[in-house]
Amino acid sequence: MNRRTILNGVLAGSIVPAAHIGTATLENEPGDAETADTEPTDCEDTPVSVRIVELPETITGGALLEWSVEVENPTEQSIRPTIEYTVDGEPAGNITLTVDPGETERPFSASYRTEPVPEADTVTVRVEANGDADERTVRLRATDELDPELQFPDPELAVQPETTVHFEVGAVDPDAFQTTTWWIDGETVGDTLAAPWQGIYYVEQDAHYWQETFGTDETDGTDETNATYEVVAGIDVDGEQYRANWTITVTPTGLESPTIDAARPAPGPLEISPEGTTLEIDVSDPDGTLERVVWRLSQADRLLGVSEISGASDTATLSIDSGRCHTCQLIPWVITSNGTVTVDPLWDVMDPGIDPDSADSLEL
Repeated sequence: MNRRTILNGVLAGSIVPAAHIGTATLENEPGDAETADTEPTDCEDTPVSVRIVELPETITGGALLEWSVEVENPTEQSIRPTIEYTVDGEPAGNITLTVDPGETERPFSASYRTEPVPEADTVTVRVEANGDADERTVRLRATDELDPELQFPDPELAVQPETTVHFEVGAVDPDAFQTTTWWIDGETVGDTLAAPWQGIYYVEQDAHYWQETFGTDETDGTDETNATYEVVAGIDVDGEQYRANWTITVTPTGLESPTIDAARPAPGPLEISPEGTTLEIDVSDPDGTLERVVWRLSQADRLLGVSEISGASDTATLSIDSGRCHTCQLIPWVITSNGTVTVDPLWDVMDPGIDPDSADSLEL
């Protein structure tokens, strides 16, 4: 049962473990054109031999696991099998290729991002094609824990149903290349390589983030109050692996999301004058832990500023000097020190002097 609600409006493009799961088709080289008599057979009953030939014995949990296979055609006709990959029973991609009679082919390597683990563990890689299979087990070393100072919010959090939480992992080494993959209850939900906005946020804030709404699954009527979720971030820093984790409990007595109580100018179309425009939002938090407002401009993927706020109620202000981003949405994120967040696309920036099809329409 999928117990999560993804913030599609905020995280569009973020939920892509596609670097690890995919499909491919290998075509014949030029000059190997097939005639009607040699057209490859793709029947699932056609004999084929498949085996894993390259696979590490041990890696650190969170690292990218890569392997290679060989596919042998023992028949007297060309065949076109589809090779299916799984890791611990979960689909990890497939590939279809042509193998000539009596030949052995090695398709390009496959890969899968493993989940970081607090203690030693194993994963099993399996490859199947036309009834033949091979599988191997890889040992996972325990992953180093991320410095707690780089983890936001605190590891233990109780929230009310339908509350959204903002997670961050900070830069381990500002001079190194860092990526972050996110898991919830063992399921990959996001990868920072998938969306330009993630990289921009990292440059501006020295942190990767994820936002998730925890609540009731309305698809089957199950009440998930008092449900517990395990959120894990796997941080890869130039090949070194780190792990951060949170336990989120959904309960009627938990924390609530902050609210935006008023906005000036009024929400909707926003024309920015040549002299500039000032935006204000009145915000509140029933738990009294207001911390900051992140002002995001969609489409152009710009972070316009961060306003400090505090207490149970406050006002956040942003001044904009130019309006050259026609139809972009201006989206404030109201974040508390407990990690609860409210995201609301309040304004649609409009500039009557900008052609919406021109490159200038995305500038600010």
